[in-house]
Amino acid sequence: MQTNTVLIFFLFLVYSISSFSQDHRAYNMYTSTNIEAGYSYNFGKPNNRNFHFLSVGINKTTYGGRHGGGFAYGIGTDVGINTKNVTIGPKINAFLYYQFIVIGSEIVTYTNFKNASIRYIPIIGIGGEKFKLTFNPHIVLANKNFESVNKGTVQLTVNFSLDRKQRKHTLK
Repeated sequence: MQTNTVLIFFLFLVYSISSFSQDHRAYNMYTSTNIEAGYSYNFGKPNNRNFHFLSVGINKTTYGGRHGGGFAYGIGTDVGINTKNVTIGPKINAFLYYQFIVIGSEIVTYTNFKNASIRYIPIIGIGGEKFKLTFNPHIVLANKNFESVNKGTVQLTVNFSLDRKQRKHTLK
C-alpha cells in the first residue's frame, strides 16, 4: 500500500512539473466588454416552490496579472421562467476576482408589474473573467412578502467578450 502511495505521489509531482513549465508567461491586464448570460436556481422562504430565472446583461471587466485578479461592473436583468406572473428584475452589480474566488454584490428590483421588491444581494463563489458559479443570499430591503422570488439563489453566469484590449499602464 505504501509503495502505491509513493508511486502516485511521484507521478503527480512529475505531472505537475511538466504541465506548468512554460517558456513565456504574459502577466498583462486586459479590459473587456462582455455580454453576460446566466441561469439562477432560486430557493428558500417564503414560497413552497423553487423558481428558475434567466439572466442577461452587459458588463465591463478588468482582469489579468500574475495571480489572476480583477474586477467587473455592469447592468442586467433577471427574467422568471416558472413564476406565476411575468417577473423581471433589473439590476446593477459589481464583482472582485482573485484567482478563483469571486465576491461581489447586486441591487435588484424584482417586479411582477403589480408589486415590487428591492433586494441587496451579497455574492460569493468561484470563477473568473469568463464564468462564475455563485451563492447569492437575498437581503430584502422592501416588500418582504413578494411572492415571485425566494431568499436564496445559486447562479451560473458566462461572459462572452465583445471587445478585449490590453490595458495600458499609466504608473511607472
